[in-house]
Amino acid sequence: MIESNDIAAVINELEKLALDLNLDNEKLLRLNAVLKTAEEKNAILQSINESSDDAIISKNLEGIITSWNSSASRIFGYTAEEMIGVSILRLIPAHLQYEETEIISKLHRGIKINHFETRRMRKDGSLVAVSLTISPILNYKGVIIGVSKIARDITDRLSAEVNSKRLSAIIESSDDAIISKDLNSIVTSWNESAVRIFGYNAEEMIGQSILKIIPQDRLDEEPKILSQLSQGIRVDHFETIRRRKDGRLIDVSLTISPIKDSTGRVIGLSKIARDITEKKQADKKKEEFIGLVSHELKTPLTSLRSYVQVALFKARNEKNEFIDKALSKAEIQTKKMEAMIRDFLNISKMEDGQLRLNLNPFDLPALINNCLSDVTITTSKHHFNYIGEAHAMAIGDAEKISLVLINLISNAVKYSPEGGEISITCQKQDKAFTVSVKDNGIGISKEEQKFLFRKFYRIQSEQTRTISGFGIGLYLVYAILELHGTCIRVESEIGKGSTFVFQIKTAD
Repeated sequence: MIESNDIAAVINELEKLALDLNLDNEKLLRLNAVLKTAEEKNAILQSINESSDDAIISKNLEGIITSWNSSASRIFGYTAEEMIGVSILRLIPAHLQYEETEIISKLHRGIKINHFETRRMRKDGSLVAVSLTISPILNYKGVIIGVSKIARDITDRLSAEVNSKRLSAIIESSDDAIISKDLNSIVTSWNESAVRIFGYNAEEMIGQSILKIIPQDRLDEEPKILSQLSQGIRVDHFETIRRRKDGRLIDVSLTISPIKDSTGRVIGLSKIARDITEKKQADKKKEEFIGLVSHELKTPLTSLRSYVQVALFKARNEKNEFIDKALSKAEIQTKKMEAMIRDFLNISKMEDGQLRLNLNPFDLPALINNCLSDVTITTSKHHFNYIGEAHAMAIGDAEKISLVLINLISNAVKYSPEGGEISITCQKQDKAFTVSVKDNGIGISKEEQKFLFRKFYRIQSEQTRTISGFGIGLYLVYAILELHGTCIRVESEIGKGSTFVFQIKTAD
């Protein structure tokens, strides 16, 4: 490549010669114009060379580097001073140096080499994946006098390809249906498990609306999901019903995430659908069995508790301390069994749509203190502390809210086995009372918190292994509060305890 300074020197020399030789002025002007155009083109080429994101390197036929741009320095780590005049073999790993001989051979045969992918060595000894475009440099007679190389760093591209292949393998081997769609609900991908679960093959679904598998009475779910996801909010474990190709309805659990472009803009949605039909059927059978057993146990248990109370009254009159203590413990256990049976029956009623609220004003602090009295007799390790309103009239079903409180306080006792303080607060905020139940127990991990209010879900850990329960208490709490038009949330940290918080409307 001719340097701009050399061209300028030639122009000056010609101007002197013109005076000495008395050249024709018109010829001289034409010659100057040609040389100035050459100078401008050379400047443009130098600018392109330096501003390119690719390494641009030239070398002679002996492999000695003759030019080296700034991107070559960035990609390979060497400066121009370190590389110009040095063999190109410095960049080529020993086991790949045969490539240089093959490249020169092809160029001599007039073959241009495009996008040859290989590896080259950086100054720090690391290998970098590159795509090479190699062209011969010819003199005015058409003879090859050197070689020009453009090297593009393709490390990121190869890494993306590997990740893409890995992801594709995961998607195709997943037991769950993995589906993507655009913001118009048009399906853009459909894996093998989607074929198995829904019965449609990829050709039947890609390009079609996802509404094809949504039952008529569930069509309102799609705009709600789209609205939530367009705000970048993920939907986790949403249980619903979808329709197979054969018309059969199946229960599914959906996890839906937004697909974003490089600017963070939501451009589509990804759905993972798990067929939970068998699980739902098993749960239904379990509920039917529990409901039946609970009904059958309720009458004899009520009679048993009556006998225990009569016997306890007699033992106290006779001042028989041993029988008094034994019957007192028996009464506590019958209360626990009654509460458990009541919970099971309430769940059964709720899922049959028979659980109704009896909304009336009630004194919330009085209800809290009554619930505390019931739970206090079951433990001597814990200290209960009520903080908040002395009198607060709330609107709701007092009996159902007492179930909520007893479940939360009982859980606080169970999951703080070492004892300690359990705090219950009731504070007025605008048109609602905020109630919280706080313990200093074993705590709940962030992952476990996601599933905490599911039916029959129990935390599985070494610490909870010996703690009794069926996993229905918090599910019932969630359902009762949902019927009241409110919700419950949990704040917890492993080893530091848990706080459960809900709100209930004021009566005024």
